[in-house]
Amino acid sequence: MLMKMRIEEIFSIDYLGKPPGPSRDAPKRPLPAFFYKLPLHAQRCYLRSDSMVKFDGFLPDAAAKIRLRELELALKGGTLRTVQDGAAALMTELCRTFAVPRIKVEVRGVRPHNTRGELHGLFRVSNPPEILLWMRTAQRHDVVKPRTFLRTLLHELCHYLDYSHLKLEDSYHTMGFFRRESFLVKTLVGSEKKANSRDLQSERRKLVLY
Repeated sequence: MLMKMRIEEIFSIDYLGKPPGPSRDAPKRPLPAFFYKLPLHAQRCYLRSDSMVKFDGFLPDAAAKIRLRELELALKGGTLRTVQDGAAALMTELCRTFAVPRIKVEVRGVRPHNTRGELHGLFRVSNPPEILLWMRTAQRHDVVKPRTFLRTLLHELCHYLDYSHLKLEDSYHTMGFFRRESFLVKTLVGSEKKANSRDLQSERRKLVLY
């Protein structure tokens, strides 16, 4: 879920409890208060997630780049069905790249919201797991920008990969989690920009030659 904290974290923290001492493996920078209220096995899971900053070996192929372009075009069109199909197709390619089972993606219209803000996306630890995404802003009902939608999609994918690829017991919003999310965005979008640049250079060479 693309908010400051996951719902489970918000409602499971006892702010009145006295935290235990810090774990030996805890990083030098401050950890969130709820970390010290977790049982030891959950603290180890949190710290393991925090220590991983990228997905080694991830390199999107041509099929993933094509699906990304199709999703961007679908968002510009603003039709729910085409955005749904585009998001599902891109997720299928990414799951194939990571060699994990395909996860269901459902795209809905206007974002739900409350006093804390708008809900961009949600990962459900169901059987099977699924991802929900919203494609329109809560106030003006505008279609969200492609980069924002993609980051939300990859954020929820990171939650899924915590379980299916990294084999973590739980998926926390650690600093490592957000760095893995940024790694996916930069790798996928960056490779697309490089490909577009090569295409443009190729076209320019054709103009010179012909």
